[in-house]
Amino acid sequence: MDNQNSNTLFNKDAWKAIILAVLVVTLVGGILSWQYRRMTEESEERISSLEDVIERGFAQNMLDKFMTARIKKNETQANIFLTERAMEQKIQGKFILIDNFNSYIIFKSEKLEKNKFRFIVKIYKDNIMSEIVEVIALIKILDGYYIDSVEIAG
Repeated sequence: MDNQNSNTLFNKDAWKAIILAVLVVTLVGGILSWQYRRMTEESEERISSLEDVIERGFAQNMLDKFMTARIKKNETQANIFLTERAMEQKIQGKFILIDNFNSYIIFKSEKLEKNKFRFIVKIYKDNIMSEIVEVIALIKILDGYYIDSVEIAG
């Protein structure tokens, strides 16, 4: 009779083993789920950071083209990179588009908001002792970045 009891469907030891297995599977599933969420969040942060780096590179590339056109005294080419707002600043004389610029250094760049960057640029004239510091903002329009404003620092 004892042998018959151990083979029945309602054996207490069998149910204990099944419940313990379900608890272990649930616990392991919870831990794996938590790790997956954590890894997903970290990878999303990394992707976002990489996207920012790529966008900053695109903006800086456009700034380099703009500054090169200014140094080469190619006003027509430099004007291509200006938005309407920056063109108004130029017409109002708020910055000098073409001068005896020799070189430039980008001191700082920062992301202002989505699709907007600001660069602090030091421009050297032919006379090394003369320098101008400009704050240049770029904005993304469609697939490219354009100079949205140029302000003389100080």
